[in-house]
Amino acid sequence: MSWALTFKSDGTVVDSQGNVSQINKNDNNEILSQFDKDLERISKDSSFIDKDGKVYSEKLISNKSNIILMIYTHGASNDQTIDKCLSGWAKVPSVIRNFHNQKIKSHTVKIYRLCSGVRGWTQNEQDRMWKAHEKLGKIDEDLKASDGSSLISKQKQNQKLIVIKNTLDEFTKKGFNNIILAGHSSGGWQSLKLKSLYPKLIDGVIGLNPGAGGSVQNRKDWPWWEDIRYYGFGDFKNLNALIITHDKDHFNSSKDYSKFSELKFLKKINLSNSDCKPESFLGNYHGITLTNCYAETELKNNNIKNYLESLF
Repeated sequence: MSWALTFKSDGTVVDSQGNVSQINKNDNNEILSQFDKDLERISKDSSFIDKDGKVYSEKLISNKSNIILMIYTHGASNDQTIDKCLSGWAKVPSVIRNFHNQKIKSHTVKIYRLCSGVRGWTQNEQDRMWKAHEKLGKIDEDLKASDGSSLISKQKQNQKLIVIKNTLDEFTKKGFNNIILAGHSSGGWQSLKLKSLYPKLIDGVIGLNPGAGGSVQNRKDWPWWEDIRYYGFGDFKNLNALIITHDKDHFNSSKDYSKFSELKFLKKINLSNSDCKPESFLGNYHGITLTNCYAETELKNNNIKNYLESLF
């Protein structure tokens, strides 16, 4: 079954059943939605950053045609929580920051920190979708939220997808035409989804332990989260990506990437034999790609740099 989402120019998102969700288009006379309120709160921390994580103005970037814009998106916690992007596992890791001002052939890399942690379902909405899935054995795309929009589109991963897509559109309008999406966990997973949906808009994806739907055990106990994980993907054949994994990642097992195994332009790097040690505040092995150790290893191995050079 295809669950691809379509983003319309009028600010709506249409699912495969034709359900329309209005996003981020309230006028001044309307009460701001939870999405708008959350986005206003967190987007203040979205910015261009240098190698040390220091903020600088977009006005300092000239000749955008020679810029590779790397948009980094952090992971996510549960639906009912806002995720901030300035601490712990949500910070832009050094393996990404190290690319600030790096030369990739005739291009220069710039890093944009995207804070995308808007909330998703309320607990009541989550329970409604779970009960419907239990009854139907699949996602109920006909379920509506209280505002009449599609309930599945309000799930946190899909809200994050909308934030990333809106940001992509904004930068494209400004003349940034060489765009890489990078992200950890859910940030990487939604980046893969967008590449599958809009292959011409995005040059490539760097996924650091990409995934969604909770831990491996969570998806065994509650199988409906497996459908949530894959909801919204387009054509897998559109994927061009580098994903970095670890066999002890408790959020992603090796079989979780089996759908990508035959894809010509997707390369997987497995860090299971790495000397890097997990750090609990980064999510243990799920955050192994966020460690300084991995960043130092990447400076020697150049897997990400080689991937970028293959694109540009």
